Amino acid sequence: MNDSTPGRFSVVIPTLQKSNRLGEIVSICAAHPLVLEVLVINNSPQPLIWKTPNVRVLQQEQNIFVNPAWNLGAREARGEYLAIINDDVVFDPVAFTHTAKILQRGRFGIVGPDRSTFTESTSARPGHRLARGSGTIFGFGTFMCMRRADYVPIPEEMRIWGGDDWLILNQRRPPAALIGIRFRTEMGTSSASPAIQALRASEQERADRILEPLHGTRWWHRLVRWADVTRVARHKLRGRLVSLGGRGR
Repeated sequence: MNDSTPGRFSVVIPTLQKSNRLGEIVSICAAHPLVLEVLVINNSPQPLIWKTPNVRVLQQEQNIFVNPAWNLGAREARGEYLAIINDDVVFDPVAFTHTAKILQRGRFGIVGPDRSTFTESTSARPGHRLARGSGTIFGFGTFMCMRRADYVPIPEEMRIWGGDDWLILNQRRPPAALIGIRFRTEMGTSSASPAIQALRASEQERADRILEPLHGTRWWHRLVRWADVTRVARHKLRGRLVSLGGRGR
């Protein structure tokens, strides 16, 4: 769709109905004032019905897989912003509020949770920082937000894996990682199924082949790598100082 509702999110949630958290997640999203609509891409033959007016189910005749479902949701969306959310991740709704502020400022292209948000029970104020280069390994792709105008359709050959990396690497601006906001996930509720795992090797090889040429094509790719090296060095130095302090006692 070409029209856009400024300042609000279109939420895209693909599902195979394997997660018992789907209803809770849809409710969290639909109730937020910054959410224009929730698009549930139902890849399961079992029908889904919501009476909530801003929830729309896009029923598929067969499983089109997650990356094509993201593409479909992006085409159907009407909000200025996209929020691509897993059907098994629960989060503090303030994530929408803080992410909207980040996207409005225009310094970052895509926003997702830092890995610390899945392990810390934090009372800190919501914030953000430059994302780690290995962000998708630690949950960044469970809740990805961007301007709909910046969505780059994922190649049809990439059906299951690598869609998050594709969207991140293609952004004109660097990725931001949310901190100080609680996220919880079962991670891989759908992708862990035997049917999906049987496709893993061929799908992963195809994704790697497509993604490899993208590395280094944006100005900020080197910045993220440098920041990762600095983080690791700082962490090692802190560990050494703690160790030396312990020996001196």
